[in-house]
Formats: sequence, C-alpha cells, structure tokens
Amino acid sequence: MRRNRLLPLYFLLLAVGLGAMYYLRILARGEDEPKLPLSRDYAEIACEGRLRLQAVYNTLEADAEVGTALAYDLARLLSERSGLEVEVILENDRDKALQMLLEGRVDVITRPITRTSEVDTTLFSLVRQQLSGPLHLVQRRDSATLIRRQIDLANKTIVLPKGSRWRIFVDHLSEEIGEKISVDFDPLYDTEQLIMKVAAGSIDYTLCSDRESKHYSPLFEGLDFDLPVSYSLRSAWLIRRNAPVLLDSLSLWLGEVGRE
Repeated sequence: MRRNRLLPLYFLLLAVGLGAMYYLRILARGEDEPKLPLSRDYAEIACEGRLRLQAVYNTLEADAEVGTALAYDLARLLSERSGLEVEVILENDRDKALQMLLEGRVDVITRPITRTSEVDTTLFSLVRQQLSGPLHLVQRRDSATLIRRQIDLANKTIVLPKGSRWRIFVDHLSEEIGEKISVDFDPLYDTEQLIMKVAAGSIDYTLCSDRESKHYSPLFEGLDFDLPVSYSLRSAWLIRRNAPVLLDSLSLWLGEVGRE
C-alpha cells in the first residue's frame, strides 16, 4: 500500500526531471546557434544621426592606410557629405571588432580585413575590395636566426596578434615545406607593436602585410621585411550584410571622397 502511495510522487519527480533536461537542452541549443546581426541600416543610423567607424590604433601615422589617421580623416569627409555625426571607435582585436559590427556597436570596419574562408559573407558585405601583395616575414637583419628561404622557417615560431587569421597562411606554408612552423598569439599587441618587439629582440618573427612592410621598412632600418610567405591577398572593409542601403550610400560617399 505504501508503494502505491509513492507512485504518484515518483511520476511527478520523473516529469520534473525530464522537463528540466528538455529546458537545458533548449538553452544549450540557443547558445550554439550563431547570433544574427542587429538590423541597423541607413534609416536607423539617420534616425540616430550618428555613423560609427571602427579602426585600429597605431602610433606611427606616416601611411594613412595602416594608421589611425585615415579613420579620422574619413570621418570628417563622410560627415560633410552625409550630414551625420561620424564617430571613430578604436579596437585592435579583430574578433572583437567583428562582434561589435554584428551587435550594431559600430557600422563600418575601416581596417583591411584579409579575405579568407572564415569571413562569413552571409553576415558581412565587403566594401573597398582590393588586391594587395603577399604577407612578409618581419625579422632582425643582424640576427643569427635570419631567414632567407621559406623552408628555413621549419621548427621556428611566428608571433601573431590574438585572433589573427594569418595563421591559415602559416599552416599552409608549413604543409608546403613539410615541416612544422609554430604560431604563438599575443593577447595584447597588434602588428605594429609586434614589429617593435622584434626590433627590441623580445621575439624573433612576426608577419605584416605588403603595405605595412613598405610603411615600416624605412622606420625600422634594423629589420628585414624582404621574405614573402604567402601569395597575393584580397582585403576589404566590412559592413553588416543586412544593411544594403548603407552599403550603397557608403559606396557613393567613398566615390565622392576618392574624386577629390
């Protein structure tokens, strides 16, 4: 008789347990699903009256394409043409920048993002696409570890900024030469600061773009930028895929700026 009285309690506890498992499964599934970008097109930006550009922070400003100056000059010119207040937000971490774009905290990433398979074109539209040269190895000229051939990178370590997709090219080169090339990620510093660390002897190798190699080479005479480690790359600025009117407007404004 006692067992029969406890049966309803057992069934109740079983139902509660199954319900809790189902609820936790739904929560876990929701965390795994990719977050869709915030819907923020030109209409929403115009209503707020503010367009936000994301750029990297660099201390050396000789070349506007790699320095912070481009973003502030561009902000001024875009403000004159659009009538919007244009704000510049600095963020060196690539992954954080992409997340800020998806969340609507910035509207345009004005840093050249290298085109790889990891750039999700279902989420992002490409602006100002351009073909650039290869990546270059950055190393000290007077170092005993000076590399003149790609194959001599075997068993060496290249330091890259945290989140850098350039690791793809290092892994590809490692497969080509049939030897391991290690990659360490620096959690704090971007390319410019890593070049400074190579010059200071804190690290042996890092990578930079073709444009950056031409910019930094005369500034760091003790460094060697001559060895290419990839094929020519494509890069672009990014906006949210669900902002087609902003894409058209931005293309128009950039065209007007380029004709000056």
